[in-house]
Formats: sequence, C-alpha cells, structure tokens
Amino acid sequence: MKKTILTAFFGLSLIGFSAQAQVIHKYERFMQDYKWKVGASYNMMDFNFNHSPVPEGASMISGGIPAKVMIGYEFAPNLSFEADFSMNEMEIGNSMNGVVVTGEKISVANFNGSFAYSLGGLFNIPVADPYIKAGIGHLRLNQVDLTMASAGGGINFWIADIPATKSSRYHHDRAYRRIGLNVEAMGRSNISTEGAGSHAQYSAGVFYIF
Repeated sequence: MKKTILTAFFGLSLIGFSAQAQVIHKYERFMQDYKWKVGASYNMMDFNFNHSPVPEGASMISGGIPAKVMIGYEFAPNLSFEADFSMNEMEIGNSMNGVVVTGEKISVANFNGSFAYSLGGLFNIPVADPYIKAGIGHLRLNQVDLTMASAGGGINFWIADIPATKSSRYHHDRAYRRIGLNVEAMGRSNISTEGAGSHAQYSAGVFYIF
C-alpha cells in the first residue's frame, strides 16, 4: 500500500511538471491575493517506517476516522503557517514501532503546527507546486501524550493553472478555480520520551483558498 501511495505521489508530480510549458505563471492565477487555505484529506500512518524487520501485522493504518483537516495562512511570499489535525485507530494485531499491539485498540489523535515553503512559488512553477514543511506537534495514543517533531513535503496541484478552467480574465477568481489537489508525506519523531510514537504520515485530498 505504501509503495502504491508513493508511486502515485511521484506520478502526479511528473504529470504536473510536464504541463508547465502550456500554462500561465503562478502569480497570474488570480486577480486577488488569497492568503487563507483550508483542506481535507484521507490519511494513512506507518508506525514501522524506521523499523526492520517489521513484525507480522499491518503497519500502515487508516482505521477509525482516517481524515486530516488543515488550515493555513501565507504570511510572507511563498511561506505559510499551517495547522492540521487527524484521527486514526490501530487495531489489535497491528504493529507499532516494531511491537505487535495486544490488549486493546489504540486511538491515534495527531495535531501539528508547521511552516511550509513553496518551491513552486520560488521557481515560478505552474500546476504542480512542490513544497517543503517542518514543525512540531502533539500525538495522543489513548491516554499517552507525546511531543513530535516533523519534517517532509508535498505537492499542491492548482486547477487555476490549467488553461481550460478559465474563459476570460474576469473568470480568474471563480470559486471552482480556487480548489486544488494535494498529496503529502511527513515523517514525525517522538522527541518527548523514548518508545513508541514515531511514524510517517501520508495523505491525499483537496484544498480551497480564500
């Protein structure tokens, strides 16, 4: 499953970059300057990405409510602050950081605050807008609270950069053109205590700017 997600991640990026010569520049997307962004995505978490060999039992989880929601604000050119929250659930028999889960299910709640820098904005790349991201957050495993450091990146795909979505300059700010697609991969490390908690999180979804 993880290989499938990563294959799709890089495949979409190649499609976006191949369309670069046919579209307008990033700063010609809209007539107004939109600073806020909200998003919702499907997410999966891998608690064994840094363990080998992995014990029997699924290591990539998406149970419970496998949704991630986020809100972001661009406070400087290409630089945004983003906050996201996600929930998952680990079943008995799954493995977490090299140990098989027994006894009871583990509810996973994840909150993070991060700074994201747009490489697409820096290099004026249309359609596919790659970014890097780092921050700190909080992970709750049932009644256990952990502090997490995170780093990773993703790609935003802008519908507004596709020529077929606009019929004239006056249609640049139509609501449907402010919708985009996002894929993201983040690594998160437990920095509060030794033990369980470190994981990788993969997500794919939609965003809207306003």
